[in-house]
Amino acid sequence: MSLKVKEAAALIGVSIRTLHHYNEIGLLMPETVNAAGHRLYSDRELERLQQILFFRELGFSLEEIKNILDRPDFDRYRALVVHRDLLLQKKRRLEEIIETVDRTIQFAAGGMPMNAHEMFEGFTGGNFTKQKKKYTAGGYEHTLAIKADGTAWGWGNFGEGSGGAVAAPVQLLSDVKMVAGASGHYHSFAVRSDGTVWGWGSNSHGQLGSGGKDREYVEKPIPVAGIDAVEAVSAGVFHALALRTDRSVWSWGQNWYGQLGDGTTAQRSEPAMVSGMTDVLEVAAGFFHSMALKADGTVWRWGGFGDSTPAFPILNESLAPVRLDALAHIAFIAAGGSHGVALQDDGSVWTWGYNNEGQLGDGTVMNGSSPEPRKVPGLTNVAAIAAGGAFTLALRTDGTVWSWGANSFGELGDGTNERRSVPAPIGKLADVVHIAAGTKHAMAMTKDGRFWVWGSNDHGQLGERDVEARNRPHEPYRA
Repeated sequence: MSLKVKEAAALIGVSIRTLHHYNEIGLLMPETVNAAGHRLYSDRELERLQQILFFRELGFSLEEIKNILDRPDFDRYRALVVHRDLLLQKKRRLEEIIETVDRTIQFAAGGMPMNAHEMFEGFTGGNFTKQKKKYTAGGYEHTLAIKADGTAWGWGNFGEGSGGAVAAPVQLLSDVKMVAGASGHYHSFAVRSDGTVWGWGSNSHGQLGSGGKDREYVEKPIPVAGIDAVEAVSAGVFHALALRTDRSVWSWGQNWYGQLGDGTTAQRSEPAMVSGMTDVLEVAAGFFHSMALKADGTVWRWGGFGDSTPAFPILNESLAPVRLDALAHIAFIAAGGSHGVALQDDGSVWTWGYNNEGQLGDGTVMNGSSPEPRKVPGLTNVAAIAAGGAFTLALRTDGTVWSWGANSFGELGDGTNERRSVPAPIGKLADVVHIAAGTKHAMAMTKDGRFWVWGSNDHGQLGERDVEARNRPHEPYRA
């Protein structure tokens, strides 16, 4: 089928002038021009035009679209899959805004209370960067991803030793709410659409919250006992945190160093509420420490820093939440293995805890731990943060990713294996919208939906079978 420009414009619902402009800039050329001077568009051009309109719907500029479509490796099927995922995210944003409108109508009519945070939930929830905990997470030797269709996928070692490692992604759970997925040491969690939490992997210390540790390893996801209406979840080595929609924090698992925040060191295999943690917006779990960000911009911590080995003993223990007085106006938090990271609303980054690999980013390296936050110098306009075992990532508003800290396995993505105590950009990455970190590996997603990984791959956590590690970002999957 061949259509004249007027026919094509009428069919698609765009103006003739628009098609002329696409032709002038080389974005969409007609298949041929007939003897009468009419430009003719075949099915191939119509398919390209459909792709252009999909990209435009997602906010891409014409220049960006042309660069993507003209790539030698452009895959239409893959692009359509990505389009669907991104459009589902837009749909969820509209649903969240509509829900906020409905609640506001009830509030205006005097039918229900509404606080300041709830007034803007629909708007903040729609920002892709602000939803950084929803999509991917890294554990010790495995990776977890949640797709926009609500399915959870994982690869790497989930806790059965090297024999249990899988390099190719496997589907783990469906009907997952796009709120949170978390990976711990050898276990993972996801929040389903009904607000329940489901976990799988190692259960050696009751960290799956099933009410006991009758099974050391759980292959299929099981529900966490006694908790619902959950919005987010985060996992440490042997403990977990959950944030409920009422803004309360719940914890379970091993409690050697007070990481459950209940004032004791007693292990607990079922969730219980952390006293004093109300009006919380975000939770984060490190190896043996925990963090919470309150709506007033304050940050609280409990547990201890270190990995419980002679080289890195647990320091700065607290059995109950304590406020970090140096921090205010904080927008987001991240927990590294033995360090903490906070993003202030002015785009600056603050760090504290162990600094044995330069993960605090202040230009120094020391073997001990400092519980006092310090500002990372020379780093501005940051939109998102992520923390690995002993390294840190920052995503700036210009779409660049900056890294610092440990680099023995290529965690910094800079093409070397040398640690660095100051932030520097990862050269290969641009137009990034999402970052995540595991213990020794990291992930990024770019604006066009491409997924990049780097760091350790000793158990397939990069999604490859025969590569031990990569010190530069690599694209393992094309779908």
